[in-house]
Parts: sequence; C-alpha cells; structure tokens
Amino acid sequence: MYIKKISLASLKIGALFFTLFIVSCDAYVAEKNLSLTSVASSPMAISELKEMWFFCEKCLKNNMCKQKEFNQCSSVTIKEKNEALSLAVGSANIEAVHFLVEVAQADVNSITGKYNETSLIIAAYYGAAKHREIANYLLSHGADIDAIAKSPIDTALITAIWKNNINFAKLLLEKGANPSLSDVGLKEGYACKYAIQKKQAEIVPYIPNCCYLIEQNSHWVTDVGYFCP
Repeated sequence: MYIKKISLASLKIGALFFTLFIVSCDAYVAEKNLSLTSVASSPMAISELKEMWFFCEKCLKNNMCKQKEFNQCSSVTIKEKNEALSLAVGSANIEAVHFLVEVAQADVNSITGKYNETSLIIAAYYGAAKHREIANYLLSHGADIDAIAKSPIDTALITAIWKNNINFAKLLLEKGANPSLSDVGLKEGYACKYAIQKKQAEIVPYIPNCCYLIEQNSHWVTDVGYFCP
C-alpha cells in the first residue's frame, strides 16, 4: 500500500511537471518575437526576416495561428515594414532591402527617424559602395531623389555632401538631383554654397554652375581651397 501511494504521488507530480512544461512551451510560442525591425539590420538573419513575413502573411490571410500571433502580425510585423527597410538600408543589407521592397512592398519613400529621413537619405548618410548600389535600386523603384527631410539633413544630395560621400553625391547629381533644393524651398546655388561651407572641394566641379558662382565670388576660392578648371 505504501509503495502504491508513493507511485501514485510520483505520477501526480510527473503529470504536474508535464502540464507545466506544455503550458510554458505554449506561452513561449504565443509570445515569440515577430518584429521585422529586430532582424532587418543583420544579413545573417535574412532567413528569419523572410520566415516572419511569410508566417504573418499566412496567419492574417487564413487565420491559421494563435490570437496573440495574429495580433502581433497585424499590429507590429506589417506596420514595421517601412522602418525595417530603413534599418536594412542603413546596414547595407541588400537582400533584405530587395525582399522588403519587392515582397513586403515597403514604401521606398516612407519617412522614419527624428529627421524624417527617407531610405535614400539614409543611404546618402552612409555613402559606401553598397549604399550606392542600394540607392540605384531605390531610384529604380520610385524613390524620390529630391525628398526633403528636416534640417540639418535637407536632401539626399546635401546629406552626401555633409558626410563627404563624394561618389554618392556624384551619383545623385548624375541621376538628376536638384542642387538648388533646400529644406525651405529653392535657393540658387544652395548645394554649391553648402559644399564651400563644408570645404568639400572635390565635389565642386560636379555641381552645376558651381564653378561659375565661385568665379563671381573670388573669396570663395580661398574658402574652398580649390580652383575650378
């Protein structure tokens, strides 16, 4: 009898632990992270990014998921796609950028951050070779080359000049960026004057009419440290 009582007690304890294990596992699954922004910056997490998106797409379409997952997909995952794009651009996560634009249909002209930057402006801020590749891609998918953020960011062109990302600035000018555009409207010679102010001499010859403006203001030659050809 004593042995039977011990066995029965052991079974009850075992059943209790099993129940707790199942409940804890269920809670873990229900509370799993479906935030795109948590993985958008990492090229190593591209599979996880895609899995999250496809899971939520299926979850919301067929309602084949738990309520907590449904809520997270609708209120977090889907709404985060534009912010995730900004993060992917900043970290030059090219595959994530392509996926978010082509599959998740993130808005290439969406604004994020305290300065209301677009993805193109973010790419201009970093300006590396991969960011130039991303810029070409964004422009081919409808990115506004003259989108304006809050000062002191201004446009993608001004951002590239500010950060001395000369090749990026040249790319934007070749693609038709307006060198007279500022955060308060059109100002003749704005990009030229900005380059001189920042002493970014290398970009000066590539800015339309900049050399002419320098010739009309001889003191600028000393300021910029560059004589136009």
